[in-house]
Amino acid sequence: MKSNSKLFIMTIVLGSLFIGLLSYVQVQSSSAQSTGLSALKNIPGYSMFEETLNDKAGASTAAIGTPDYRIIDKAVIAKSANNVQAVLQAHGHIPTNGDGGAFGYGILTTQGLNAVMVSTTHKGVYDSEDQKGTNDPRWHNHYVSLADVPGDPCGSNPAVTSITFQSPGEVVVNKNKAVMSNLPAKFTGTSPPSDVHRVTLNPGTNVQDVVSFTLEPTGNSVCVTNIKHIDKDDIIKN
Repeated sequence: MKSNSKLFIMTIVLGSLFIGLLSYVQVQSSSAQSTGLSALKNIPGYSMFEETLNDKAGASTAAIGTPDYRIIDKAVIAKSANNVQAVLQAHGHIPTNGDGGAFGYGILTTQGLNAVMVSTTHKGVYDSEDQKGTNDPRWHNHYVSLADVPGDPCGSNPAVTSITFQSPGEVVVNKNKAVMSNLPAKFTGTSPPSDVHRVTLNPGTNVQDVVSFTLEPTGNSVCVTNIKHIDKDDIIKN
């Protein structure tokens, strides 16, 4: 099939896929657990979607010292004026039990670091309403703002300057895929339990970049480190 014809067909199929994906996620638990992703195969058009994801599955090569689950091979993004849907395919199995440490994936829009959509997993910090306690590593979403703060212990790495305790949208992780869905263009919540000030972040839906990262609490700061950008050619937008 010619590449332009395949692209046209994929645009139609991906639109149908994300309508199905939206319905699928709405019946899932909002707890961000890693169950049920296999049911995506029942969505009309998923086989074409899966073929596209696997088209260049080996395109990314692991950097020395970088776990394969922090290398994003493909990202399929669908958006409307009100929300963003994303399916990310990592280079390897994505941990859901805390074995990967504190890390996550981020979606950046034209707002840059001022408002970032992220999904994270970590033990040792209770910062989400989805977690059942401090040592709960379940995947959850945040909207965050990041900045280089003078004198901050993060050094050249950005620090988290605001974060939502609530988990906007949903995230489901299974094998080497992470589905981030129903991510609103604007969200108002509160900071984590020790600081319940209202937080409003407005990333919009004009997605520009997809990244992986690690989290390092340092003193009173949370540093975002080891930021890995996806190859621009591996972002498929619908």
